Amino acid sequence: MISVRDLLGYAVSKEASDIHVSAGAVPKLRIHGELIDTYFPRLSPSDTLGLLLGLISQEQRERFEREGEIDMSVSVEDVGRFRINAYKQRGAITLAFRVVSPTLPDPMELGLPPQVLSLTERRRGLVFVTGPSGSGRSTVIAALIDRINAARACNIITLEDPIEYLHESRLSVINQREIGLDVSSYEAGLSSCLKEDPDVIYVSDLSRAEDVMAVLRTVETGRLVFSSMYTSSAEDTIRRILELFEGNARQSVQMRLSRALLAVVSRKLLNGTDGGRIPAHEILLMNKEVRDAISCGEPERLPSIIKDSAEEGMCLMEDSLLRLVQEGRTEAEEALLSANDPEALEKEFMP
Repeated sequence: MISVRDLLGYAVSKEASDIHVSAGAVPKLRIHGELIDTYFPRLSPSDTLGLLLGLISQEQRERFEREGEIDMSVSVEDVGRFRINAYKQRGAITLAFRVVSPTLPDPMELGLPPQVLSLTERRRGLVFVTGPSGSGRSTVIAALIDRINAARACNIITLEDPIEYLHESRLSVINQREIGLDVSSYEAGLSSCLKEDPDVIYVSDLSRAEDVMAVLRTVETGRLVFSSMYTSSAEDTIRRILELFEGNARQSVQMRLSRALLAVVSRKLLNGTDGGRIPAHEILLMNKEVRDAISCGEPERLPSIIKDSAEEGMCLMEDSLLRLVQEGRTEAEEALLSANDPEALEKEFMP
């Protein structure tokens, strides 16, 4: 039977970002965005079950059997740390592993612009880091949290599902709580946070109206809150939040969000001309025009506001992609695949 240590160790040695394990197929690695077969044999349903059982506790096994899916993070001694999603399909078990760096990332190495780094100096407000799966949202937030941890004395609390990067207290005190293990939900965690005197809070995902309301209440008490969403732009992020509410509740959220929001940073990773992966960013920062668009429930106005506010540090995804092409760091075809508005970007490439 295949050894999970051998598989994960091989993936780390190949600098893979992800490992995909399914019954009836050979394990595959994602390297620089491409899926590649490994030399390991084709796996049977009993093989994938054995891999999962070698990683989870009895309590996690009971939850998996009850819910048919589980998200978790594990550390494998002398190999590394991994985020795992396991689920059932056609009676067998499939696993997706995400390789988590053993060290906290350096914000500069992530290619984060100065206006994003400066958000760590704020004392109150809501910051979203968004992007598709694999874009490095949690990596960016871990880097920003670590920057605060190293720079000033704060009480930092994270609510994660599951915990990925492990932080150690430096100038700040930092406590990490895992949903389902340490606290039942984001809403419950945020409620208890307010009794724990936090300065900075990280909520790893916002997808329910109850959690959005809890975050807004937390920001209104004078805290700095970071969160993430699977959205591709500032417009998409605000629209997704507002669509969670209807009627008077939506109007209330529009006003409260317009007062709470500091920034939306949307991130995508592209194949670079040097063979590696490079980031592109869309950056929305709060100003009077942004606040008015959100309070009126008109997220469709945000792209033009961002475009017209470049001098304030804002940047559309298309402008970030265009700059990468002009600098020779990626190909035009690759940039078009990542654009929110491919037609607008394609016009920029025309002579």
